[in-house]
Amino acid sequence: MQRIPLTIEQQNALKAIAWLTAGVVAVVIIGLGALLSCMFIVAGEVLFIRILIGLFVLLALTALGLTAWRTYNVALDARDGLALVHPARLTRKYSSARSPKHFYAVFDTPITIQLPHTTWEPLEPGRSYLITYSPRSRMGWQVEPHPGDTDFA
Repeated sequence: MQRIPLTIEQQNALKAIAWLTAGVVAVVIIGLGALLSCMFIVAGEVLFIRILIGLFVLLALTALGLTAWRTYNVALDARDGLALVHPARLTRKYSSARSPKHFYAVFDTPITIQLPHTTWEPLEPGRSYLITYSPRSRMGWQVEPHPGDTDFA
C-alpha cells in the first residue's frame, strides 16, 4: 500500500463536502429546534404528543451524530492530504436507489469506495484494479486496470 499526496482539487473537494454538510446540518438543527420548541409549547399537557416529539428528537440526534461522524472523517482526509493506492480485485459494484445517485465499488480487501459515475461505469467485477482513495471518507479518486492483471490483455 502506497500513500500519495492529494491534488489541490481533491483537497478542495473534500473541504467543500465537509463545509457544505456542516452548514446544512446547522440550518436543519436551527429549523427543527424552532419547530419542535413551538410544537412542544402548543402540545401543552398532551403526554402522547410530547412523547412523539421526544422520539423525533432522539431520531434527529442520532442522524446528527452519524452526519457529524461522516463530516469529521472527510475533514480529517482533507487535513491529512494523503490518498492510499493499492491493487484490489473488484467483487461487485452498485448504485444507491435514492436521488442523487451515488456509485459504489466493493473490493476484496475488503473496502467499499464511492466513485463518480464516469469512473464507476466501466468497472467489471472480477478484475483487478489499482485504486486511489481517501482512507477515512472512502472517496475514490482513481481506478485503473492493474498492470499485472492478465484479464486486461
